[in-house]
Amino acid sequence: MSRPVLPVKPSVTHPPLSEDIRQVLTNAPGALPMTLNELMQRTHGRGIFLVIILLSLPFIAPIGLAGLSNVLGCVIMLLALRLALGLPPRLPRFMGDRPLPTQRLEKIARGSVKFLQVIEKWVRPRQTQWMTWTSARRGNALLLAFMAFLLALPIPPLILFSNTLPSYAIILLAASMMEEDGVLIWFGYAMSLATVIYLAVVADAIVRFFAKHFDRILHFFQSWL
Repeated sequence: MSRPVLPVKPSVTHPPLSEDIRQVLTNAPGALPMTLNELMQRTHGRGIFLVIILLSLPFIAPIGLAGLSNVLGCVIMLLALRLALGLPPRLPRFMGDRPLPTQRLEKIARGSVKFLQVIEKWVRPRQTQWMTWTSARRGNALLLAFMAFLLALPIPPLILFSNTLPSYAIILLAASMMEEDGVLIWFGYAMSLATVIYLAVVADAIVRFFAKHFDRILHFFQSWL
């Protein structure tokens, strides 16, 4: 007796995000989104991952960017927390609702399409069923928020990779969540773990250094008072 063949459910029903953005540009050339919040709304909320990736790109270089990482890290963390809580994806008004020049926004959008097309060559829906679970989506969003918190820490730029590792973790997590890639997400987990271990080792080294040279450091500052 032959076993009944179960129908295979499609893993993902939505088109790639780059196609969503291209449709926004081609179908409404005279009504381009004037803010990043409108861009996220017109891409059915999936543009939140695009914005998170774009905000992480300035930190892929080994040298940290003091000040900028604090601000953008907080913005990414806020977006990730809203995603974890199931709230509408929106940026703070000072950034998300500020009108941008049409030409500049069009360049950003078109450049984003090209960038996403590169990412989509590596990211694709694979083993995605568990990625759609509410608990998995919230857990991944909270991990994304934690990586953004580490990016926002006021770490001196002299410490190499303090911004790079969190930014790569954020990009991998956001790209995997964007296309519901259940394979690449594990690379995001590995990068997140590497980030935590690296920063923990750096913090331990700093604490040990100050504990060992506390008297000298105290004497140095007292000499300037």
